[in-house]
Amino acid sequence: MIAATSVSFKSLFWLLILLMLFLPRQNRTPEAWWLWLPVLTSALGTTALVGLMNGKEWSLLQAACSSVVGLAAVWLLMPFLESRSRMGAFFKTLPVLAGFSFLAFLPTLLELQSGWLDMRPYLAALLALTNLAVTLALSFTGLCLRRRFGRVRCIVWLAVWTVLAWTAIATPFAIIGSASGRNDWGEGLLAILSISAISLGLVLPLVLLSFFHPFYRNRFFGWLNLLQPGSIVGAAVPPKILDVCQPEAGAAAGMVGK
Repeated sequence: MIAATSVSFKSLFWLLILLMLFLPRQNRTPEAWWLWLPVLTSALGTTALVGLMNGKEWSLLQAACSSVVGLAAVWLLMPFLESRSRMGAFFKTLPVLAGFSFLAFLPTLLELQSGWLDMRPYLAALLALTNLAVTLALSFTGLCLRRRFGRVRCIVWLAVWTVLAWTAIATPFAIIGSASGRNDWGEGLLAILSISAISLGLVLPLVLLSFFHPFYRNRFFGWLNLLQPGSIVGAAVPPKILDVCQPEAGAAAGMVGK
């Protein structure tokens, strides 16, 4: 009962954070409120997944929902995160994603420890690594789509780069574990695939919203520094066709006048 009440208060806190992000002029439009659809989808999906994995570990659920809050903040603030260079967009986005995720997770960190093992510091570190992996995956996905965009291609590249990002993040830990003789490559690979699937599941509803909603599609393509499908770079102005009959008609009119 106490845990459920705590989650309810944190949900209200997350709601207040997101409502504040609708205050900028760019977000004071009914189209911006479509963001609630993928946010609720991700939150409910995460709740169901964590409930199946470990129904008593509320901190894990709160960490995952905090990541959803951070991603929603990025989607709402995308007009301010655009940059001509992909590296610039990356370094603008990562602090926003990490900052809002940590802010949403802060009430959980400030709670008194209720069990004999406090997992919250480890979850905070995992939350930070998740933010890094998601930002890397989105940035490299945009790089791979610069020549030709496709919805299926975008999802495939996003999945590939999510796995590669987590592989790069986990490599130092694997090396340390191998040096100490406590490394199980099978379990490590399974852990990378599992956390990659969870990360992809958190961001995918927002990406799908950007595919089908014009308001967020413009933001998403602008952040990725991509041309929208159907636009042409440097489209030339059609040449003016001269009416070759006009001089002859003028000459004929002059002859008639004479």
